[in-house]
Amino acid sequence: MQPFFKELNSIQGLVCEENVSLAPLTTMKVGGRARLFLTPLTITALERLLYVIHQQGICYKVLGNGSNIIVEDGGVGVVLNLSLLNKIQPSDKDRVYVEAGCTLSTFLKWCICNGFSGLEPLAGIPGSFGGAIFMNAGANGVSIGDFIDELYITTSTGSFWVKVSNDFFGYRKSYIPTDGLISAAKLRLCQQREEAHSNNNKKDALWLCDGSRIRNNLKKIMKKRLSSQPLGHPSAGCIFKNPSPDCSAWSLIAACGLQGFRLRDAQVSPKHANFIVNLGHATSNDVLDLIKLVKERVWEGTGVALKEEVVVWHHEKDVY
Repeated sequence: MQPFFKELNSIQGLVCEENVSLAPLTTMKVGGRARLFLTPLTITALERLLYVIHQQGICYKVLGNGSNIIVEDGGVGVVLNLSLLNKIQPSDKDRVYVEAGCTLSTFLKWCICNGFSGLEPLAGIPGSFGGAIFMNAGANGVSIGDFIDELYITTSTGSFWVKVSNDFFGYRKSYIPTDGLISAAKLRLCQQREEAHSNNNKKDALWLCDGSRIRNNLKKIMKKRLSSQPLGHPSAGCIFKNPSPDCSAWSLIAACGLQGFRLRDAQVSPKHANFIVNLGHATSNDVLDLIKLVKERVWEGTGVALKEEVVVWHHEKDVY
C-alpha cells in the first residue's frame, strides 16, 4: 500500500498518524486503536483525502467528539478525525456558519457571547456539531435539525451546499447523501423570538436575546441534567432510542429491574436507566454484553424490542 501512503503524505493540511488509541478520544473511554488516524486541517484537505480513499476503495470511520459511539476492543482501520474543522463565523446578516468538528458546548458559548437563544436545551450533550446533525441530536423537545438551514456536504468529488427541507431529518437520524460527509452547516438567525419558529416551510431560527438570560437558561438546564443523568462517569449518552413518543427506553429498563445492574465494570446507571456507565475499567466487550443483556430482558419482560441509539464501531481486519 505504499502508493496509498505516498498520496496521503502529499496532501497539504493533512496529519497522518498510525496506531492511535481511540479510548481516550471517546466519551465511554473504551475500545481499541485506529490503524490509521487522519486529521484534515481544512475542508480542502478533507476533499482530497476522500478522493484518495475513494480511489483506493478503502472503508473508513468518522470521529467527531467521540460521543454516541462504542469502539470494539480489537480496534478499527481508518479513522477520519474532524475535530479540527471547528470554525464558527457569521455567514451573512441572518445566518451563521459552523464547521462539523465544532463541539456543541463551544457553539453554545458563541451563542452566549453573541446573544442568540434557542439551542439551550441541548446543553450538556457532548457531541460535535457534525455528529449531532447526523444523529439529529435532541433534548427537552428540541432537535438540532430544526435549526439547520443548509448543509455543506463533502464527497470524493468536491463539496456542495444542500438546502435542508422539513423532511430531511427524522427521529435521531438524517437523510444525507450516502457518499458524503457533513463538513459544515448554516443556521438561521433572526431578531425576534416570534420570528424564530417554522413558517412558510422555513426552518426554526436562533433569536437575539440578552447573553445573561441565555447563561441563566443554560445553568437551569445543566442543573436539571446533572440531577437526572450520570455525568460523573464516562458514558456514550443514551444507549437506546425511545420506542415511541409516549414510551421511554429508560422506563422499560427500570421496570425490568435493571437500573443499577452491573456487569463487571459496566453498569446501567442508577441515576438514569438509559445510560450505561464505565465505572473505571470497563472494556468494550463489557459494555456490549450489558447492552445485549438489557435488550433481552426488556424483550422478555415487556415485548418491546429496544434499538440502539449509539453506534458500534466493529473490529476490522485487513482494511487496507
